[in-house]
Amino acid sequence: MRTDATFEAVLGLVLVSGWLGPSDFPNPVGRPLIVAVGVALIGVGALLWRLAGTIDLHALAAANIATAALAVAWCLAARGFSPAGIALTAATAAVLALLAGAQLLTSFR
Repeated sequence: MRTDATFEAVLGLVLVSGWLGPSDFPNPVGRPLIVAVGVALIGVGALLWRLAGTIDLHALAAANIATAALAVAWCLAARGFSPAGIALTAATAAVLALLAGAQLLTSFR
């Protein structure tokens, strides 16, 4: 769970940092939305870190796989991603799927 928390916070920091901007994502994604999502992810990371060991891993895995599926669907359906935007979105989906798998494996031990 702490790995998930760290991933969420780092992804949030990447978005807040300004390394990617509105030109990296399809319209109508703008800078305010990118920053808002980044801040939300930092908050999710902090919350997961704080609640480590108390959150049901099945629920967390389900949330991660659902978010990964939405990211893949967005990549496939939307036009206007830059190479960096598509790389970040696809990598995020892949990491979330891996985290979900690890969480499910851990929950069955």
